[in-house]
Amino acid sequence: MLAMPEQEYIKYLYEKEECSIAEISAKLGINWRTAAKYAKKDNWNEVCAASRRCQPVMDAVAEVIDMWLMEDRLKPRKEHRTAAAIYRQLKDQYDFTGSERTVRHYVSLRKKELRARVQEKFLQLEHLPGQAQVDFGTTHVIFNGELCQIKYLMASFPYSNAGFCVPVPGENAACFLHALIQIFERTRGVPQRIRFDNLSAAVVRIGKGQERTLTDIFRRFMLHYRFMAEFCNGGKGNEKGHVENKIGYSRRNWLVPYPEVSGYEELTEVLFQRAYADMQRNHYQKGMSIAELWEEEKKHLLPLPTIPFEPVQLDTARVNKYCQINCQGETYAVPRAEVGELVFLKLWWDRVEIFNHAQELLTTLPRHYTLKTQPIDWEGYFAIFVRKPGGAKHAVMYRFLPHPVHTYLEEGPIHEYKERLGFIHTLLQEGFSMEDIGRVLSEVSRVPAADTALIRHMLYRRAGSGEPLKPFDESYTPGSVRQYIPQPHAYDRLIPRPQEQGGETSGSFALEGAV
Repeated sequence: MLAMPEQEYIKYLYEKEECSIAEISAKLGINWRTAAKYAKKDNWNEVCAASRRCQPVMDAVAEVIDMWLMEDRLKPRKEHRTAAAIYRQLKDQYDFTGSERTVRHYVSLRKKELRARVQEKFLQLEHLPGQAQVDFGTTHVIFNGELCQIKYLMASFPYSNAGFCVPVPGENAACFLHALIQIFERTRGVPQRIRFDNLSAAVVRIGKGQERTLTDIFRRFMLHYRFMAEFCNGGKGNEKGHVENKIGYSRRNWLVPYPEVSGYEELTEVLFQRAYADMQRNHYQKGMSIAELWEEEKKHLLPLPTIPFEPVQLDTARVNKYCQINCQGETYAVPRAEVGELVFLKLWWDRVEIFNHAQELLTTLPRHYTLKTQPIDWEGYFAIFVRKPGGAKHAVMYRFLPHPVHTYLEEGPIHEYKERLGFIHTLLQEGFSMEDIGRVLSEVSRVPAADTALIRHMLYRRAGSGEPLKPFDESYTPGSVRQYIPQPHAYDRLIPRPQEQGGETSGSFALEGAV
């Protein structure tokens, strides 16, 4: 028996589109007798379910068998119970007195009914438990004191409103599959259906009629974890609106202020902790906590496979005359390889393993794309600091100022703090970088009574070459003069001082050292 939406579609094709029975059969991939049955059906009154032959012997175990069949749908097909296995289990555990033939007949009918019910339910409902939506987002973090831009893969579960994200360096296939595996393993289950955008890590191209050619590694990944993949139509990002909203929510609530971490593994742990903590709030519609709904949804996830999947891409490269190889726009040095040798590569999300023709590991190197440093808009921040000097020290980015700038701002007199903020802001407006300002302030910290004129002068000296000017090299000035260091206190002897006579000060003065 076909699901009601399919019956309705057959009738629509026959009546409105005026398709023949043969055309309907070919288009839907069904038997022509089935197509004719619903195309020419006139009586649509509901058939009483009680017309099925009564089987009293099955009533006591019907719910048990239904539970086993529903449970089997979450397992690989080779692990499903057969009708014979169900019969033996009923005899052993429930003292079943019916025949194996009766059990076989019941199991066959119930499998067809459950399959049709799931299909019809999927067509009618928008969000079923055990289904997810996945997409990439972009954010910033602080890695080792620097502002860096990263990607992160978000997986959202519309039924419970749960969401989990994994940071990765890019959107290539290795990063994409690595992030999915992290989500599967940390949630201890695999969604039955996952909706994706037409991301290049999974889709090679889209043909006419939205027919997609998937990458080989993604097809193998789907078969390994047994989930069904669905893809949005071109330009229809709203078809995965839940994950789009979850990306914005996570960026505003889990990634602000920017996390300070030293690696992707640490950041992954932080984001999962925040995701689970976020589950304590109530669902926006269902009046239950997300955590309660997630516990219910986890029962509908597929179990993890026993064999782990390796999300790697295989490639080859030729060693050039500098003992380097080029792969996917990245250059790696392989000093152990021979010039002109063909080497084999295993590209992981975070590293590349290089092998020779004998499959011996030559070296393992980190991928070059792991971090993208972003410049900080210091001029914009200092414009705010000047307007609100009392709150400048509480700004998120204030603590990432170069140490000499910190020292210059905070070790001076308190009443000069705002004036010094304004001076730094002026220098930034004049085009000097924060790095150069920090270097100059480090140099002038060793000069007594350094003022703004000296700081600006040293910055202009740097502006030409980026380095302090070297001493002028000439040979006609005597060495005693070139190496002479002025002694300002020696001139104090020329200052007039009153001459003492008989214990009283006279009106005449004498120069110190005068004869």
